[in-house]
Amino acid sequence: MNIEQTKEAIKVMQAFVDGKEVEHWYYEMWVKIHVPRWDWGNTEYRIKPTAKLRPWTADEVPLGAWMRKKQDLTCRWLLSMTANDAVRKDMSECSEHSTDGGKTWHPCGVMEEAK
Repeated sequence: MNIEQTKEAIKVMQAFVDGKEVEHWYYEMWVKIHVPRWDWGNTEYRIKPTAKLRPWTADEVPLGAWMRKKQDLTCRWLLSMTANDAVRKDMSECSEHSTDGGKTWHPCGVMEEAK
């Protein structure tokens, strides 16, 4: 291992010690490690990425869906425009939407794995 690889290994092992989920590459997929047997020469490890909500782009806004503010669940309205970047950012932070007439509510944005 070179110095950079060693630094990355330390980050992964420290994350495990801190209680974060750590994964290893196993048969074409990432698998959670429960009891690590560190084998850095033969196995790839990573800290499990966490999902992060990003605002919709104009093309992703589900026009015709219901939307409501998280703080005021009694008031809701129909999404009828894509709005601008600032409004979509506010939507992702303060609102949720429903595409099934209000039976289930979801965040206003797209969940992406953090890199």
